[in-house]
Amino acid sequence: MAKNEFIKSLLLRDFRSYPTLDVAFDGRPVVLYGENGAGKTNLLEAVSLLSPGRGLRRAKLLDLARRAGGEPCENWSVAARLGLEDINIGTGGIDGAPNRRKMRMDGKAASGPDMAKYISINWLTPAQDRLFTGPASDRRKFFDRLCLIHVASHGRTFLAYEKSRTERGRLFADNIDDAYWFDALETDMAERGAKIALARWQVLEMLRTEISARPEGSFPKADLAIDGEAEALYAAGAEELEVVEFIKTNLAQDRPLDARAGRTLRGVHKSDLAVTHIEKAMPAAHCSTGEQKALLIGLVLAHARSQSSSQSGKPPLLLLDEVAAHLDEHRRAALIEELLELNTQVFLTGTDAGLFEAFAGRAQVFEVVDGELVLEPG
Repeated sequence: MAKNEFIKSLLLRDFRSYPTLDVAFDGRPVVLYGENGAGKTNLLEAVSLLSPGRGLRRAKLLDLARRAGGEPCENWSVAARLGLEDINIGTGGIDGAPNRRKMRMDGKAASGPDMAKYISINWLTPAQDRLFTGPASDRRKFFDRLCLIHVASHGRTFLAYEKSRTERGRLFADNIDDAYWFDALETDMAERGAKIALARWQVLEMLRTEISARPEGSFPKADLAIDGEAEALYAAGAEELEVVEFIKTNLAQDRPLDARAGRTLRGVHKSDLAVTHIEKAMPAAHCSTGEQKALLIGLVLAHARSQSSSQSGKPPLLLLDEVAAHLDEHRRAALIEELLELNTQVFLTGTDAGLFEAFAGRAQVFEVVDGELVLEPG
């Protein structure tokens, strides 16, 4: 099994609660414990920004900068040195452009997909505990992040699809009836939409295979499905060109209906992830809170294992915020053993170091106190 890149050192400047932080890691799991408000989640968020997208909080860029005297610092930065290839990657604010950020790799301008070639990152946060009972958009975002780790261009493809969808909606709003313009936008949406649906279907199949192959364990098995027309076509054996034509035809036929609604009513932006507790034959939304949490953890673990067995052989780096808080002792120990088996770097937070006793010297443990990390022996 190839090991994913790991963060060898992390340097923060004027990021959230950190005026400055310079800390080294050795590739083992990283435990961060301390009181609420100490800065544990802020550090996880900093790491998450080294991947494509807006990070685990999806925060506005202005909110990332530390505030000094009530004003945000413009030159906030997050930089990391990767341990295997000895590459420097980073991101940060731009002077005079508070709503933009730059990404760099070894001193040169880079993009999220550029950096994703070397390191991939996934996370679980307490906000995701309501994933199965919340809106479909949250489940799409969750699943699309899994796809992004598998297909680095997935995020960029979705942004391009959304741009064309917005422009199509503007035509409706402005009462513009230009067949050529509609055709061009719908062709782009169809091509992008087919790629989005293909990535989702491929990742879904990888997950289902991984889940099916694993014996029963501490985290319940889930049956997965994507509720979406384009994804269903791939499941039925359709080729990409067929899916492109299907989407394009539907968009053209739906113009009168979409014009009355003022938006595109069908498409990959409406797909939903359906999750079922296999043993109970129960939709995840109907399971108990504890069962939903266990299902979610099981999905993230299954995805990481599926990446380990994929062509790249590289599981993602995992950021697990307060993941152990609502697990009993048995499940906490089982989770730690599964994380160690993944052969990837993991960051975990909690208010009590005792939640992570099962690591038994197999992790770096830091107490987070007022924006500083204190390494404990072991």
